Amino acid sequence: MTFATVNGVQLRYDWQAGDGEPLVLLHEMGGALESWDLVVRALPDRAILRPDLRGFGLSEKPAGEIAMEDLVGDVTALMDHVGIGTAHLAGCAVGGGVAIAAAGALGKRCSRLTAFAPATGVPAERRSAVLGLADFLAREGIRGFLEGDTIPKAWPEPRFDRNGEGFAIFLQTQLGTSPDMLAATYRMLAGLDLGETLKTLDCETLFVAGTHDIARTPAIVSQIASKVRDSKFLEIDSSHFMALQSPGLVAKILS
Repeated sequence: MTFATVNGVQLRYDWQAGDGEPLVLLHEMGGALESWDLVVRALPDRAILRPDLRGFGLSEKPAGEIAMEDLVGDVTALMDHVGIGTAHLAGCAVGGGVAIAAAGALGKRCSRLTAFAPATGVPAERRSAVLGLADFLAREGIRGFLEGDTIPKAWPEPRFDRNGEGFAIFLQTQLGTSPDMLAATYRMLAGLDLGETLKTLDCETLFVAGTHDIARTPAIVSQIASKVRDSKFLEIDSSHFMALQSPGLVAKILS
């Protein structure tokens, strides 16, 4: 277990020294670096950096709001800390949004970008509903929120096993999440708009959607992909938490 203080916060991270251009893996909201365990297991020889984003896992949980600029600053500073020059950035859901924003900030230091069901913004008509999720969290707590909202939407049975290792990792990381940090992330998402960043990306970019993802459908992800010049779009047999639900497919995409 490794920690570093960068950009004003303490972050936990895992650095797997290996071959090829480093891969930087950014987890979903409520996740942690363990969210990528099954994917990393399939890439034993690859150089991989994966942090707990600020507010999640065992990284520091600062008071107040979460800003995308801070998350991006954390990622770029951590890359500097471990000595990464250029990298392939990849992220799932909110981590996908952070990967997009970081790719925009890093410029040529990001050689490739792979975004799995990325969070890039919320339409104006949906903002009140997203803010309502923060209230739901305060009222029901993490377990009530997962059972009442996240699991039915993002881990549909019988297609995805709720008794396997992937679901166990999902539940462990999510139940260990601070409700305040999760609510702060929803408030950040309600005001997020990465539209201009998407237009400026000039690295090799792939957007991936899960066929069974009702939170961020293939149609939504395809529309996001259309905003990036020369990007590619791929739909796979998965749902919202692809690294845990379909790790073999994700590892193949990233290899």
